[in-house]
Amino acid sequence: MFPTSLRRTQTNAGAVPLTDSNHVIHSLWAEAGCEPGKTTAIESRFERACSLPDFLRTLFRLLDESEVRYCVLHSWDLLPEELPNDLDLAVHPQDKQKLHSIFELLRQQGYVCFQCLNHSKNGHFFVFSWAERSKVKTAAVDIVFDHRRSGLVLSTSEEMVAERERHCDFWISSARTEFAYLLAKKAWKGRASASQSLRLRQLVEGLGPAEAERIAGEIFPRKWRKRAVEACVNGSIAANFVHARTKFWRTAWSRRPLQLIRYLAADFQRVIERWIQPTGILVAILGPDGVGKSTVITGLIEALNLGFWGRHRLFHWRPQVLFRGRETGINTTPHAKASRGMFLSMAYLTAFFLDYWFGYLFVVRPSLARSNFVLFDRYFHDVLVDPYRYRYGGPRWFARFLSYLVPEPDLVVLLDADREMIFSRKAELTPDEIERQRQAYERLRFNRAHKVLVRADVSLGPTIQCTSSAVTEFMRRRLIPRMSEWHMVID
Repeated sequence: MFPTSLRRTQTNAGAVPLTDSNHVIHSLWAEAGCEPGKTTAIESRFERACSLPDFLRTLFRLLDESEVRYCVLHSWDLLPEELPNDLDLAVHPQDKQKLHSIFELLRQQGYVCFQCLNHSKNGHFFVFSWAERSKVKTAAVDIVFDHRRSGLVLSTSEEMVAERERHCDFWISSARTEFAYLLAKKAWKGRASASQSLRLRQLVEGLGPAEAERIAGEIFPRKWRKRAVEACVNGSIAANFVHARTKFWRTAWSRRPLQLIRYLAADFQRVIERWIQPTGILVAILGPDGVGKSTVITGLIEALNLGFWGRHRLFHWRPQVLFRGRETGINTTPHAKASRGMFLSMAYLTAFFLDYWFGYLFVVRPSLARSNFVLFDRYFHDVLVDPYRYRYGGPRWFARFLSYLVPEPDLVVLLDADREMIFSRKAELTPDEIERQRQAYERLRFNRAHKVLVRADVSLGPTIQCTSSAVTEFMRRRLIPRMSEWHMVID
């Protein structure tokens, strides 16, 4: 959990102070302080240091204390000091319900699980975040309850943990399990790092060619098993199996066609559910010119990229799907041009409104379903705060009416700072106009979006950390009801 101090501002109430705590963000959301129509104000204050080694040690300790049968599947040599990629764990399915309490205990130690990407029927990619020396750090834990590729179940987690071995403070898979998992995973992906290629060769040497070929025969057709082992020995697994994914599908169809059909039906249902409940998030960053929106957006992408498989989309004010134009919010002289006439302004604003809807339906929503991190530098509601920037000369009621109908973000982050500091960064507007906009932004109301106020008159690190904490806490709470089968409890 990100250590911060906060205060809650309700729609029709003044600032309500909260006592400082390591978990005030969580408490605030639990009290519905971040419900639609309410604003959460965040100010940075660090209270606890976390690290990757501490996260991994804590995770392994909690798994053992909860008697969860698990094993690390590969790449454990540098653990817990380093984690080259994500941590691949096989967990016994009967211990699945124990994981929700472990995640909660991790949260209490400062490690927030904010994302779960269901990449296969029984495979879940969890992403954790924490604050470390005023920076945001993340790590991924890929938990599988069976090992399948292209619908073919290669081994169950019961089988994978049955032969596990103790290594230092955690459990690892047997050489046979590691070889089968790593061979299938790297062949299916068509790529392997130098360390993974070396490990495959070491496993073949340790198991012996005959045993290695037997294991490979459970994955590939008969004529491919020897070729697979030879590729492991000479380090050419990526070159020889660049198109191996097709062979997995053929193997699945030839060996277990009914199982493949059931898998495809379940996978189709998973895709539909992801469209209905996207695992991506739409965040709009608002605030006066000079408050640091662009810098915070860049920091957010770098900090939380792992939670979205490295995919993000950035828009400036509007999607620009129907037509491109200059009204994108990027303007070094925002009030230089005169406003359009009333009817022309209403026509332009209607066109922008339609651009939002078409952009949402055909670009934004599909991106969210593909687990993208979608960010807007300003949003449609910005025209209510600064109509002159968009040359809007129509009635305010019309702009407010369209703002009620436009598709809203999941989370709105309002950056704020003292007007003197904003003016010192960018002198494009007068101090009085900056102050007017600050108050107008704080009065903005949304029907569905959650609005968070972040003070940006501190250094860059704390501002990005506070913004990240708002995003991850929103996603954490959104994740809870979506994982009802895991028995994650809202506290």
